[in-house]
Amino acid sequence: MRLVCGLVAALMVAACGSGGGGGGGNASNAYAGKTIKLGAVLSITGAGGVYGPQSRDGAMLAVTEINAAGGINGAKINLTVQDDASDKAQASQKAQTLIQGDQVLALLGPTLSNSAVGVHPLAENLKTPILAVSTTGIHIVPDCNYPTTTPCQYVFRDSLGEETAIPDNIKSYVNDAHPKTGVLLVANDDKFSSDGGTIVQSTVGRYNITLLKTIPFSKGAADLSPFVTEAVKAKPDVIFITSLGGIPAKIMKAARNQGFQGQFLGGNGFNTATVSADAAAAGKGARSASAWYIGNNFPSNAGFVSAYKKAYSKDPDQFAAQGYTGVKILADAAKRANLTFTDIAGDRTKLRSTMETVNIQSPLGPFQFNSSHDVKQTVWIIEMDGAGGFKLDHQVQPS
Repeated sequence: MRLVCGLVAALMVAACGSGGGGGGGNASNAYAGKTIKLGAVLSITGAGGVYGPQSRDGAMLAVTEINAAGGINGAKINLTVQDDASDKAQASQKAQTLIQGDQVLALLGPTLSNSAVGVHPLAENLKTPILAVSTTGIHIVPDCNYPTTTPCQYVFRDSLGEETAIPDNIKSYVNDAHPKTGVLLVANDDKFSSDGGTIVQSTVGRYNITLLKTIPFSKGAADLSPFVTEAVKAKPDVIFITSLGGIPAKIMKAARNQGFQGQFLGGNGFNTATVSADAAAAGKGARSASAWYIGNNFPSNAGFVSAYKKAYSKDPDQFAAQGYTGVKILADAAKRANLTFTDIAGDRTKLRSTMETVNIQSPLGPFQFNSSHDVKQTVWIIEMDGAGGFKLDHQVQPS
């Protein structure tokens, strides 16, 4: 993929601070003329196809900007993106090929938490840094080999985990509207959705919400209306939806058609313009917590939004911002890692070490990892605007 960002690309490197790019530094002579090979395993097609293409486009934009500005200490980035078709087995196979066959320095992905349970332990065992740019389920970091409790050393995440996002979202809505009852609709056959359901169940009591029903369903169900009917008949103040792809929008439309006037609350599955557009007026007001908000006007986000629109003729979303930030994180770490370009195992270990000390300005805001390799950043509480976009309700500072 070739993108021409021109002057915007140069401005963006300046706007995004230390997120990679530019020559100079003691390592410049060793890096000059070299190639830093990165890989990404993303769901371009299948159920995760509403998220993966944006992650890819954001990542490729960052690569283009960094290379146009002289690379990393003079080395250019080459990013190979593989589509896992939202299939767990394919994700693992493609990750292994990138690591062992293509000899990439590090990986981004995979898109779905269901695929991460295979890919992340593989990368850990092969001592290859991997950065989750959309996976938000439980046991992504630090315990990627769950139920083994030893923290994973090579797995990082720049996507906002549901264990943070869902409780922050519920707390925010409770403070605003004081709901008393809820029903949970949860897809019980994929990790992201079932993890989200578990988090909802363990959180609502904290805020004096009575969960009237938990209604499980299969993400492959041809007709969701019987499950929605059961939820609406319970007359809850809130319908919690933990699912991905096009399912949340279908549930919202069906519930509104059946007369439900209450609130929809969900997780990261809500946070793409595709879902907001599909839900349309039925989704107006539906709330979630996000790692990113398009309207933030600080320079590292405003520049990213402008460059993305110019490159792709559309707005970015959270997943584009996380993919873009992922490459910036790897670039910053690679710049400081004193890579040899001859010892791939040693270079991967060096990169892992410098990733732990990343501190950059990004579209997500000031970005660092915590001691568990998870995000340490502001959480943005957003709601669907009924027209395919979002508006900002609140922001929650990191603890």
